[in-house]
Amino acid sequence: MIRYRFPGFHEFLRDAAIRIGHPEAEAPARSISTLSALANLCAQAGLAEPEDAPMIVEKASEFRDQLHAAYEAAELILARTRSALALPGEPARSRTRDLLPRSIARLGSATTTPQTLKADRQQ
Repeated sequence: MIRYRFPGFHEFLRDAAIRIGHPEAEAPARSISTLSALANLCAQAGLAEPEDAPMIVEKASEFRDQLHAAYEAAELILARTRSALALPGEPARSRTRDLLPRSIARLGSATTTPQTLKADRQQ
C-alpha cells in the first residue's frame, strides 16, 4: 500500500497566496477552520487503510467545495457592493471553477474518522 505523509497545509497556503498575488493573505487564512479540517482529513487519508482512504478524501473534497462556495459568495458580495456604490471594478482573481462541479454536502469535522465516514455513507 502507498502511504502519503501530508506535509501540512501551510506550504500550500503560502503557494496559493503568492499565486494570487497576495502573499500577505497567507497568515490570516491559516485560521480558516474548514481549511484546517480539509488538511486534517488529507493527513488521515495518508495513514488510513486502503479501503478507507477514498472515503476520507471524498469528505475532504466536500470541504473544498464549501471553501469554493464561500470564495464565490465573497466575489458576488464584493461585486454587488462595488456596483451599488458605483465603485470601479477590480481585476478578476485566479479561479479554479473547472475543478469544482460537485455539490456542497453537510459539514463534517476535523475529527472525522473512517468509522464515522462509513456510518455517514450508510445513511
